Amino acid sequence: MSADPVTMFVVTAAKAVYDIKESKKQAKIEQQRYEEQKKVAKRQADEDAANRREQYAATIAANKASQAGSGFSMDSRSFLNIQDDVTKTFEKDLATIRLNVGTQVGDIGYAQDLASSQRRKEQFGGWTSIASAGYEYKAKKDLYES
Repeated sequence: MSADPVTMFVVTAAKAVYDIKESKKQAKIEQQRYEEQKKVAKRQADEDAANRREQYAATIAANKASQAGSGFSMDSRSFLNIQDDVTKTFEKDLATIRLNVGTQVGDIGYAQDLASSQRRKEQFGGWTSIASAGYEYKAKKDLYES
């Protein structure tokens, strides 16, 4: 003996609604996790840039101290070339840090969008399964009544 079609529909619908609510909760948690990952990536890039700035300042100061101790003038061509090379390397490093964090945040954003799309698909599927079950169980009920 099979169960009453109306009862089966109610059970199926209740399960689908529960799954939809759980999917919405998971979507919210995932979005928060992705936002936190973006913040961590940006914070790490800021720390890397600050460390590189400190290293740059220390290198420039050390070069000036060496220059002064060696007796060369501060406008010496070789000294200025060394300082320019240090500055160019510093600027390249900062650009690389910015590029890397941009790429990382972009990848996280892409994963975030993908997860969001997947959750919407799950939720839509839940609603369509309720509609499909309703139609199916109505057809069974009509068949039993005839």
